[in-house]
Amino acid sequence: MTSGTVSSLFLLLLSCTPALAQTQSAQFNQVLNINGDMAINSFQFPDRSKIETFSQTQQQLIVNQNTPPVPPNQVTGSTGQPFVAMSAQSMSISTNNASDLVGAEIELTIDPQMLQQNAVNPDNTFVAKLSPDRQTWMIQETVRSVNISDMTVRMVKMNNIDGEYMALGRQTIETNAFLQNFGSDAATQVAIQGTGLQENEFMDGFRMSTRATQPMTMNVDVKDGIDGSMLAALQGQEPVNDFRYSVVTNLAGVTPDLNQQVTVIQMPINAVRIQNMMQAAGIQPGGQVAIAVAQRGVLQNPGGATGNLNGAGTAPAQRRGRSVDARQVQAGTPTNGNNPVATQLLLAPTFTPIQANAVLDPVNMRIAIPVRAVDGEYILTMQTGGAQGQQQPQGEQQPQGQQQPEGQQQPEGQQQPEGQQQPEGQQQPEGQQQPEGQQQPEGQTPPAEPQGATNGTAPAGEAAAPKPERRQASGEEKAPTGGAFLTMKEVDKMVELMAWGGQAPITQMMNDYVKANTNSTA
Repeated sequence: MTSGTVSSLFLLLLSCTPALAQTQSAQFNQVLNINGDMAINSFQFPDRSKIETFSQTQQQLIVNQNTPPVPPNQVTGSTGQPFVAMSAQSMSISTNNASDLVGAEIELTIDPQMLQQNAVNPDNTFVAKLSPDRQTWMIQETVRSVNISDMTVRMVKMNNIDGEYMALGRQTIETNAFLQNFGSDAATQVAIQGTGLQENEFMDGFRMSTRATQPMTMNVDVKDGIDGSMLAALQGQEPVNDFRYSVVTNLAGVTPDLNQQVTVIQMPINAVRIQNMMQAAGIQPGGQVAIAVAQRGVLQNPGGATGNLNGAGTAPAQRRGRSVDARQVQAGTPTNGNNPVATQLLLAPTFTPIQANAVLDPVNMRIAIPVRAVDGEYILTMQTGGAQGQQQPQGEQQPQGQQQPEGQQQPEGQQQPEGQQQPEGQQQPEGQQQPEGQQQPEGQTPPAEPQGATNGTAPAGEAAAPKPERRQASGEEKAPTGGAFLTMKEVDKMVELMAWGGQAPITQMMNDYVKANTNSTA
């Protein structure tokens, strides 16, 4: 009797399962309805691709196939190379701005013949999404799922599925995360194809996204110690670590115009170390610091000819400089990788902050910043709020210092109040002296000279007032160029995430809950 009851329940379950998860056959360019009753919606298309989702509201869906707008080697979000297409077409998904989907999945099929032809391990297949600027394919490894049995790859745990998707494969032996080793020999070289966008991540999380027009090889190494003389150009900034990242390519001595490359450096942040430094500096929980990346670049013409020579001698000097650089590269490439190039090419004596927009990535605990010439050394710097507060007045003087004529008017402006006690006729010669240094064309018109004097005092007073206002408006915690603000609260959160492996502190929450309930009932 018991066995009959179990078998009947099993048959009932089997009969109900298709009704609960029934897959609807759909066509491309067909308007499909998504139910809003939190029941599973499953659609399968002629190429066996599938979309499944729950939804909180009634939605509509339409799917099309497109010719891929971007080559498969333009990839961000996953390291290693090269990437190849696993399907001939991409899939475009459009909804009526559905943003309340629950557990949506996009499943793309993998062509077994393309796997064999391209020597791709099925575990190295991905669903990539076209970036908002339609320049790259974005891979999110944390929401990827591969089913080898039915040769499909999925992107899961989505709330919004609008976009264009394509199945890609990576031609590497290693699966999942692909990390490069630090070193300066041929065994640790990274080959940059020069035809796409390539990302490489190293052992500590140091990541480089490179787009170049010329193929090249690259070595990334770590060097112990930072000499004090290297920090002479850093104002109020101190290094976070006691080592330097060294990046050397076989095109280190080539002029930047020859190899049109842009590289985004993503430097890992040691949250515990920064937390200790902030605590030692007396940063309060509401305080913040500015972190940035500084570089020692390659000197393109160290000790070479300058522009002081005459025209006849200048051209040969430039040709000699180019031939020396060429000889250095050619001598270093065939013998021992890029190591001879690193010993022959000279670096700048000091680190300088990279003048570009930096982006803080608190999820991956990295700071990203673009660079043009990637060769050189890099360090992570930190600037406390007190140092910034001291430099802001200097920053207020620097723009005036950049406008030296205005800076010359300010001392006169300081004498002008004294001049206000004097007759106005004595101020006019002062006004004549100002045009002599700066505004001679305007000073040629006699009636405009007194107006120039009065207008000269008004902008001076107004220029002093609006500049702090701009800084107060923009100084609403806008980080300096090349840096990003990091608050003490953010650092504390990073440290806590690191301690719990990037996850919620489950056992601690359980213990706290038990203690709280025990104390309340006691």
